[in-house]
Amino acid sequence: MATVQPSVPSITLHWQEFANTTGFTIYRRAAGATTWGNSIAALPGSALQYVDGTVQTGVGYEYKVVRNAGGSGYGYVRSGIAVPPVEQRGRMILLVESSVAAALPGELEQLKDDLNGDGWIVIQHNVDANATPTEVHTLVAADHNAAPTQVKAVYILGHVPVPYSGNIAPDGHGYHQGAWACDGYYGDMNGTWTDASVNNPGASYPWNHNIPGDGKFDQNDLPTSLELGVGRVDLSRLDVFAESEMELLSGYLGKAHAWKMAQFTVPQKAVVWDNLVWVGNPLASSGYMSAAPCVGIDSLLELDPTQGQFSQHYLNTSDLFTFQASTGLLGSGANGTTFTGTENGLSTQELLGCTTGGVFNMAIGSYFGDWDNPDNFLRAGLAKGNGLAHMWSGMPNWFLHPMAMGESIGYCALRTMNNANQDYSLLNGGWQGQSMGQAHMGLMGDPSVRMRYVAPPTDLVATNAQWYASFSWSPSPEEVEGYHIYRIDNALGTIERITQEPVLDTTFTSDLLFVPGARYMVRALKLMTTPSGNYYDLSLGALATAQGTLVEDCLGLLGGAAIPGTPCDDGNPLTLDEIFNSSCVCYSPTVGVAEQTPAAISVWPSPANDALNVSTRASDGEIVLRTLAGTEVMRERITGGRHRLDTRRLAVGTYLLEHQAQGVKAVTRVIVQH
Repeated sequence: MATVQPSVPSITLHWQEFANTTGFTIYRRAAGATTWGNSIAALPGSALQYVDGTVQTGVGYEYKVVRNAGGSGYGYVRSGIAVPPVEQRGRMILLVESSVAAALPGELEQLKDDLNGDGWIVIQHNVDANATPTEVHTLVAADHNAAPTQVKAVYILGHVPVPYSGNIAPDGHGYHQGAWACDGYYGDMNGTWTDASVNNPGASYPWNHNIPGDGKFDQNDLPTSLELGVGRVDLSRLDVFAESEMELLSGYLGKAHAWKMAQFTVPQKAVVWDNLVWVGNPLASSGYMSAAPCVGIDSLLELDPTQGQFSQHYLNTSDLFTFQASTGLLGSGANGTTFTGTENGLSTQELLGCTTGGVFNMAIGSYFGDWDNPDNFLRAGLAKGNGLAHMWSGMPNWFLHPMAMGESIGYCALRTMNNANQDYSLLNGGWQGQSMGQAHMGLMGDPSVRMRYVAPPTDLVATNAQWYASFSWSPSPEEVEGYHIYRIDNALGTIERITQEPVLDTTFTSDLLFVPGARYMVRALKLMTTPSGNYYDLSLGALATAQGTLVEDCLGLLGGAAIPGTPCDDGNPLTLDEIFNSSCVCYSPTVGVAEQTPAAISVWPSPANDALNVSTRASDGEIVLRTLAGTEVMRERITGGRHRLDTRRLAVGTYLLEHQAQGVKAVTRVIVQH
């Protein structure tokens, strides 16, 4: 875990005392990087912390702490001080099995609103249950190839066709060797997948059989790094529960919605129950490495398996993270063999009346990591209680520590499934060694879900104040830094912020032309502090479609674009850069200014992305940037005839750039786009 000091920026890593430790080695990299450079510190075995005083506010970092004690132990922390919020998360491909789309239209609209409100653009495909995985992959690949830098994740809802791959037995049982479910296939956009070499019809369970040409792939490992994080919510064939598949899915979607709205919360605690200590491998390591940075070491409970079943805790306690490890359970049902959980741990049947348990759950044991079968425990964990995510973790390990700084569990799934041992160690906590494949890894749950959410504002109204878009809303119930307003264009795949700084009130009038039918949202901004650091987070957006009465513009056109601040022509050849003022009079703030005057300016590039360069004839002067309505957003001095304006914090739009020198003023229009 880590604590941060903002006044004199520093990050302090903390860990518990470990006997027989000879030293610690510390590494640091930028958040999101995939390789580690040289170590930044070497500490004695008695050390319990490391202070990094070379950090910058607003920058995310990731640390690796290696404990040396004959062998090596590993810990990871994502940290930072006042890390900026994520405003646009990319495009989410939503694959919905067709019967689910028909049965749950209201729930799907709410899901898409929630994803929009969290900064996602949603691309939905309704998929026939009888389609082939290759046909489904073609849909995903087409979306990705159309916008490869923007498509980030795949959310599978319902029994969308399941890819299978390999000739593997991750749980170590020879009779369970063959093809396992492989949702990672849907996240791989450029790997080669074949169906020609594996010929194994001998597994005890028919779904594991794999022979050439049967539609199941040969690869034991993912052929290339995945481009997309993938998560699945498939609650079909859970016949042990009284509810139908659609009722269970509706319940899950409602639970996830309540979590994202901060209406459903649990204590920030974690629990580890390891009944496989006897195997001599660190199977529970992912539980410790993931949970401690998220909840803090003092909020991580270690249960002794000799003192009782894990179910005694799970069925009576709510936790943020859980990890359990034990021998796998086999059951039998109307559809044959079932993989129903862990011995003395937790089972599908025990979940029947569950109203508690973990939100983010990891488990390891034989069988149930192969999840595409009736009453499977990994899938059933989403159907009841608090469960929003379930992972078969330990062979290989999952790494969820980035969630402490606001990352989604789908992001963690992508990093985990792309993990090479040089990135996060140990890759595998089991006995198969560090070259173990990852084709069988899969996230059960909504990949967009994050660890914490800010309670959102509500009741957004978008209307017009004469020519301009105007907004009002009810505040978040939490203490927040303010609010930002965004315009959403799902057709173009854009979410654009229209506020320069957080709005402290619950009303705002923009300088944008009012457009009936435009879609907007308002999001609360809050500084979130966790046991790993702090970051600015945005709530889900309160959404609204603009409604109001069109008014005539300055040229008399109803709903026209000729509004104050926009260009016009007053017919005078001696005036430059005329615009309409607030009374719809066409005037020039640069009357009589010619290009040879000291105030004359050149700007580039326009449109500007991160910065705008300014060159003037005068050696000094003052630059003022205004919105088209005349609101000042930036004022800076210019010296030496050149200046560079940082435009990263500006909203997309058109601005007026004024330069004044020797008593003369020039104005030019510039465009900012990101």
